[in-house]
Amino acid sequence: MQVFARAQSSYHRLSTLLQQNPIRTFTTSRINRAVQGGSLSVQPPEKKRIGAFRGGLVGFLLGLSIAGGSGYYYLLDEYHTASNLLLSSVEELQKSTSKVHDYAQKIERVEDELKALQESAATTDQVKELRSEVRKLYDGLDQQNLELKAVVWNLEQDIHSLLNGNQKNS
Repeated sequence: MQVFARAQSSYHRLSTLLQQNPIRTFTTSRINRAVQGGSLSVQPPEKKRIGAFRGGLVGFLLGLSIAGGSGYYYLLDEYHTASNLLLSSVEELQKSTSKVHDYAQKIERVEDELKALQESAATTDQVKELRSEVRKLYDGLDQQNLELKAVVWNLEQDIHSLLNGNQKNS
């Protein structure tokens, strides 16, 4: 409202100036001048009225453009959000896939080590056979030890009897 009041007051000042000084001024505004009886009068330019149909059509097109622009902006924002979510889920999937791949490689290594251990490990039957062989060896060693002890005892007895016989003769 203040702008309209200022425009009206400046219009009145201009018209009074032109009535007092009939000098032609160079302006860019359109001023209709009519000389009536030697007086200079200023008339405001006629405003072209916009018809109801044309105004409705312009309003509709303006509303349609604003609604379309805001819809496009919303759709673009949703697209960016969805694409960012998709990228983050793809990155998480890559990380989990690499973890699964690492675990699979570890499992394969453990399986290979297990096969190697199974091939080199002895079975329970083999352990039982080995025990019986070790027992036989110990029994054989014990017999030989006993035989050696018997031989040594006999030698001691012979040496003792020889020494006792020599002591009686001397």
